[in-house]
This record gives sequence, structure tokens and C-alpha cells, in this order.
Amino acid sequence: MPTKKDIGKAYLNYYTHEDENIQKPKKRGGVVRRLKRAFSVARNKGYLALKYGAVNGASSLTKLAGLYAYLQPILKSTLDFDAMYLRIRSGAKLLEIGCGSGRQLEIFRKLGWQAEGLDLDPKAVEIASARGLTIHFGSLEEQHFLGRSFDAVVSSHVIEHVHDPVGLLRECGRILKLDGKLVIITPNTSSWGHMWFRSHWLALDPPRHLHLFNSISLRRAAEEAGLKVLRLTSTVRDADGLFRASRDIQRTKRHVWGIRHSLGLRRWSRALQWAEWLLLQVGLDRGEELMMICGPNDENIRHCSR
Repeated sequence: MPTKKDIGKAYLNYYTHEDENIQKPKKRGGVVRRLKRAFSVARNKGYLALKYGAVNGASSLTKLAGLYAYLQPILKSTLDFDAMYLRIRSGAKLLEIGCGSGRQLEIFRKLGWQAEGLDLDPKAVEIASARGLTIHFGSLEEQHFLGRSFDAVVSSHVIEHVHDPVGLLRECGRILKLDGKLVIITPNTSSWGHMWFRSHWLALDPPRHLHLFNSISLRRAAEEAGLKVLRLTSTVRDADGLFRASRDIQRTKRHVWGIRHSLGLRRWSRALQWAEWLLLQVGLDRGEELMMICGPNDENIRHCSR
């Protein structure tokens, strides 16, 4: 395992160094393409308004379009991730740990959160700050945030990168308000993809991933940190991309981010994603990601107040 002193060398060319906010030329297309794009935007906004209370001024017609997303479970998994599975509280304080270049943080802000970000990578912090976002540089412990100061703390694919995951969860619990929520997303070692690709599974990602979890070990880490697990499940979000990347590693020993795969391979990976979704419907914990929602432990709160 890399030491804390050396781990930064593994991130010199990490994907969070890309500024995703750079405007790319848009395909103008015809009337049909524009109508499809307009419907997709309305559908997504409507779903987020219906399920999570997004304060984006969604009209009744937009919400009607949002009902269509409930019929698309793969799309639904992506939209749930955009909201980070949290009911939106307009103006409430949210901290994203490991915000990278700030793409997700901008989504939180548009949804209505008073969102701040935190990252250890100076290049990523530079890119995110250039977007006008509130960004803190360094580890969570180094910020010395006041206790009970955030309504929500979220962290996507970060806990597997840290040397002390229980310590990170404990500090998250300290800064969380008594009615606040902590959301953790991380790869699932019990996933179908890991069983299928074994040592070629993309989410192993050595040497950056220091600790990997299944639902049992992630729950145990949260409980050791003094948190109460409110929900713990696995999802198929972006599983098709992970399947394609893992196949690249299996065949060529490497994966190039952003590569355009063939139509046949994209259809194959999407079929696997649907098969994995079916496994979840029969109660098998085989999704590629774990999603855990925690809150402060009531017993710990009562003990501290005595």
C-alpha cells in the first residue's frame, strides 16, 4: 500500500484534472433531434422535482415528463446519483468530500443546496475554484469544521482512496447536524462485474484504491465510526461503462479514459447492465456500486449529552 507521503504520485494524471466545464461544440441537428433533447431535459428535471424536491422551477408539464423516468431504471440510477439520493433542502449546507473538478458540485448548487467542496488534489481544486465554487483544499480533518455544521455530507468514490476510512466516517459524523445525512458511494466487491472480470475489474484500480468494501464491511466501518446506517444498497449506475473498461483491461492490460468503443461492444455492455439490474430485483447484492446513507447514532448523541 502506498504511504500518505507517496500516494500523490498516483494522481499526477488523474481524470479530475480535466475541466468538464469547457464548452464543446453542440450538434445542431434537425427538429426531431432538438425535440428529443428538450424532452430529455424536461424528463430529468421533472423526475428530480418529483422525487427529490429540486427547486428548479419545474412546471406541471415538466413533472409529467418526469414520470417517464420511472419507467427507465438505468436512467433513473443516474438521476438518483445526481441528487445523491437526498431530499433537497433549499439553502441547506452540503459538503462534498472529494469534489474533483466540481462537476457534481455544480449540480448540487443548481438543485438548490448551499454546496461546498473539498479535495486533496491541488490541480482539481484549481479547476473547481475557477468555476466560482466554494472549495476547501486538504483533508477533512485539516479543515477543523465546527461540529454539527452541515445538513448533508456526500462522498462518491472517495472512501476507497483514504488510508483511514473509519476515521473519515467518524469526522463526517462529527460535522453532521443531528438530523443530517451522510451519503457514501463506493465500489462493491460483491458485484457481478468483480465476479465476472476478477483481477481485471476496473474498480480494483491499484495503487489508488487502498480499501475496498462489500455491504458487510461498509456497514461495519460505519458502525465503528459511531454512525447509524439508514440505508445500504447496490446500484447499476454506469455499470455498462465499467464492463467495457474491465474488458479492455482483460484484453490489453489497460484502459484509456474517453475511448469510443464499437456499437456492438456498447450493446453488449448495456445488456450486461440490464442483467445486473435483474439480479438486484431478486434480492442479490450484485450492483457495481454500494450506496450507504447514514445519520448520527441516537445512542451516541444521548451519551454525549449526559
